[in-house]
Amino acid sequence: MKRMTYIVFISIVVTMLMASCVGHFPRFDQSGRYILQRLPDGAELYVREGIDAIEITLVGEGLKIEDLSPLQGVLIITRSNHSDLTVAISGFRNVDFSRPVLLISSEHAAGIAISKCDTIVLNRISNSYWKQNSLDPELIGDYNGDGYITLSDFASFAPAYGFSEGSQEYDEKFDVGASEKQYSGIWQKIFSVPGAPDGSITLADFAVFANNYGFANPYLGTWNFTGTIDYESSTYGYVKATGTGTLGISQQNWEMSGPVEITASSTYTDEYGNVKSEEFSIEIDSVDIEFTSTEMTITGTMANPVNGAKYDILMKGKLRVEGDVIFAESSGTGEGYGIFLTNPVRKIGEWTAHK
Repeated sequence: MKRMTYIVFISIVVTMLMASCVGHFPRFDQSGRYILQRLPDGAELYVREGIDAIEITLVGEGLKIEDLSPLQGVLIITRSNHSDLTVAISGFRNVDFSRPVLLISSEHAAGIAISKCDTIVLNRISNSYWKQNSLDPELIGDYNGDGYITLSDFASFAPAYGFSEGSQEYDEKFDVGASEKQYSGIWQKIFSVPGAPDGSITLADFAVFANNYGFANPYLGTWNFTGTIDYESSTYGYVKATGTGTLGISQQNWEMSGPVEITASSTYTDEYGNVKSEEFSIEIDSVDIEFTSTEMTITGTMANPVNGAKYDILMKGKLRVEGDVIFAESSGTGEGYGIFLTNPVRKIGEWTAHK
């Protein structure tokens, strides 16, 4: 009898402890997609790890869009529908899922509820960079063409969310939900191959945009060059030179921060048969750059440092990726790669660059 009393007493204590925990620890909804944790002055929303985007419909007395605060850098798109709010949330790449992603401020916290919820998990299949030579990677979501996906691009995308073909707000460029990640290396985290539009801007489109948000085109930045020239000049005879240079690409339309500047040391034979060695600087002006998924091509005009004569040049190399570093190089890559004078076309050297 005494033993039975102890068992009953322990059971009561455990029950009381469990009951006390219910009010202090949030629980996922029945589908396991989110937690709505009520606070004295509002509520916090948690999402399950692995979800790429979530759309909820919030109901509650006096709820306004201004009452919503995104946390941890997530992106939100809101719509007010009289008595409720529709909130789409995405951009979970750097989120700590043990912490909330949305704060809801309200004097009527007890009445806050979620009446509807939808989520999306994107396709994570990724193929090899080198196997997808037929397509060139594209920075999906860069709507202003500056090579970066920022708030400016989000301001373009957000008003189209929720609309379909035929409405004034719909634009096919935002219909990107079928896009894919088909490249590894520097492109592996970026949706860079557009898919077929389905006629509606939905949660999938938002998830793709939010995934790419904050990324820049990997080709932007400062490239460091080294090169060698080794050829028979009709003017100077045999010419051999080595040099280094830099090229800054500041926008996706390949506007440069300046010409390619090369410092070189050259050994050549002058018109009298004397071997000469010189140090000099060369600038390649009127630079134009073209990228494919596997190649980098540079064209420009170079002035001869000795007599000022100008030459049209072409530099073509294959792209190679190692971790976060991208290389362009001509040596050992086969026919058609190197440094060329173009009038007439003749190969004069090799080059490599990286960023």
